[in-house]
Amino acid sequence: MQDNDNAAVQPLNNAQTTGNPVQADDVAGRDPQEGLAAAPADGIKIPGDRLERCVQSLVRDGKITDEQGDVVRWFYQWAQGGGMSLSAAARAVEISPTSLYRLFTATYAASYDGLVAKLEKFRRVEERRARRMDVGFVETSTWRKIDAVCTQALTMQFPAFIYGPSQMGKTKCLEEFARRNNHGTTKFVRMPCAPSFPYFVKTIGRACFISYSSENIDHIRDRVCNALTSRNLLIVDEFHQAMVTSNEKVSVKVMEFIREIYDRTGCGIVLCATDVGRAEVEQGRNAGTYDQLRRRGMVKLVLPAMPPFSDIRKIAAAFGLPAPEGRALDTIRVMIKTDGLGKFVKYLQAASVHAGNRKEKLSWDSFAEVCDGMAALANP
Repeated sequence: MQDNDNAAVQPLNNAQTTGNPVQADDVAGRDPQEGLAAAPADGIKIPGDRLERCVQSLVRDGKITDEQGDVVRWFYQWAQGGGMSLSAAARAVEISPTSLYRLFTATYAASYDGLVAKLEKFRRVEERRARRMDVGFVETSTWRKIDAVCTQALTMQFPAFIYGPSQMGKTKCLEEFARRNNHGTTKFVRMPCAPSFPYFVKTIGRACFISYSSENIDHIRDRVCNALTSRNLLIVDEFHQAMVTSNEKVSVKVMEFIREIYDRTGCGIVLCATDVGRAEVEQGRNAGTYDQLRRRGMVKLVLPAMPPFSDIRKIAAAFGLPAPEGRALDTIRVMIKTDGLGKFVKYLQAASVHAGNRKEKLSWDSFAEVCDGMAALANP
C-alpha cells in the first residue's frame, strides 16, 4: 500500500491509551500510514503530545541526546507551522516519509543519528535564511507601470503586452497585482518551460480551479472558456517560453488559444515576456500569425534596462539605508545593468546577514564587503 500522508493517524496498539511510544515491532512489516483515513494536507497527523512522549522516551533510553531531541522538536514545529504533509516535510530534509514517521513515533529500527543530523543541517540553513532582512514588496516605478497596465486591461477588456529584461521585477509586480486583485478576478499563470499544448491548457485550467483526469483536451479548452468571463483578467507570465523552448507548431497553438480565450470570453489579458519574446512576436518567423493577437492589444509596455535612481533609493530605504553614492552607486549600476535589479536585492539581503553576524547595523560598507567576497569567489 502506498503512503498517504494526507491522513489522520489512528492509534497503533497501546500508544494512545497508555502513553507509551509505539515499539518497533508494532509496525514491523506494515506501512506507517496504513489504515489512515483521507484528509486535507494541512499538517502532519501526529499530535504534539504524542511527539513529545516519543522524544522523551528516545532521550530516556539513550537513543538520542537532549540536543538531538530539541532538533526533532524544532523540525516538527517548523513543519506543522507551515501546514506541511508528512511527504512534503520529508522531502525538505531528503529522507523518506516512512523514516520521518518512525523518527517522530520512536519506531525507527536503526540508529537515529543520521536522521537527526539531516534535520540539524536543515535547521542551520533555515536559521541563516531567517536572518535575511525581508522588506516585503517595494512599490517601484516598474510596479506603478505594471499596475496601471493590468488595471486598464482588466477594466477595458483588452490584451496588453509587457516586455523587459529579466530580473527587473516583472514577475514580482504581476504576482502582487494578482494578490491584490484575487477575489475571483485575476488568474495568474506562468508559461511552463518546453510546454506541450495540452499541458498549457491544463495549466490555465488549474488556475481556473478546473479538475480533470483523462478528459479530452478539447473539453478542457471549453471548460476554461466557460470559467473565464469579461470580469476576469488572465495574466500569462514568461510567455516567451512557448516560443524559445517549444517547436513552432506548439508556440502557434499556444498563442492562438490565448486569442481564442479573448475572443470567446472578452476577458482582459496581459502577456509578459523578456525582450526575446518581443522579438519573436514582432519579427520572428511566425510574426504574421501572432499578429492576430498582437493587433488586438491596446497597450505595449516596454520596460527600460536600467531603472531610475528613485527605484534604487526606494529599495535602499526599505533596508534602512540612505541613498547610495560614490563607489556603492557605481557598483549598483553595473550590477543592475549586467544582472538585473533582482541581484541588487539579493546582495542587500546577504549584506544584512553579514552585518547581523557581526552584530553591526547594515551599511553600505557591509554591502561592499559582500560584493568583494562574491567577486573573490568568482575569481579564486
